[in-house]
Amino acid sequence: MKLYDGIISDTEALLAQYEPRIFPYDRDRIWKDRGVSELILLRDAAFELGGRGHTSVGYLCATTAPLFDRDEVYVYGPDLPEITGDTDFAKIVYLVTDDLREDSDSEAAFRTIRNMNFVRYHVFPAGYMARVSSESNEEQVRVSKKVVRAGIRFSYVGATYIRKYRELPEVKHVRVIFITEPSLVAALRPNASKVDDITKTLTHILDGLPTDCGHCSMKAVCDEVEGMRELHLGKKK
Repeated sequence: MKLYDGIISDTEALLAQYEPRIFPYDRDRIWKDRGVSELILLRDAAFELGGRGHTSVGYLCATTAPLFDRDEVYVYGPDLPEITGDTDFAKIVYLVTDDLREDSDSEAAFRTIRNMNFVRYHVFPAGYMARVSSESNEEQVRVSKKVVRAGIRFSYVGATYIRKYRELPEVKHVRVIFITEPSLVAALRPNASKVDDITKTLTHILDGLPTDCGHCSMKAVCDEVEGMRELHLGKKK
């Protein structure tokens, strides 16, 4: 699957300007998942990530390319114990997956991609209230004072997400990237929009209309994104 490879390349070019802290996935350092959404009131919050006027970005890219061979968490900018106030925030997820043949079964490929994207709505780290918007490609987080005192870190939260993604049989490896460097967060917004365009185009293709590319409003996306046209032709067949 190559639908997101161009976005991954663009993202990596931006990230290359900064030095990350890298944490291999540690099953013994997974932050508690409450299993249900938690309400954190403002008076109980230490700070917000991407909230209250700050920039927020969130997107996921899946690929069959062997970009990495282990599960890991990357942190760009201050980690949770180092943050003292509201700040810009981005969370990006890369998934290395088994081959999803766009030209053979487009509906199965889309269902798999959809299931991967749904994971972020089903992870509830304790004291870490995430509000995800599929419409605006934003992910805002309110972090409680209690868990900051307890020593919460992005590596622990990332491990919680990794464990959930690895429950999907198609997923081989996961990289969760947390970013609190404001200039980098802002630069990533166009990539989030491109991911959204791909998702909308996938939905459009599976609706079955239109099969005439010359009259399709999504033609520009199909022309730009490698693998999208094959997916469309597979659906047409």
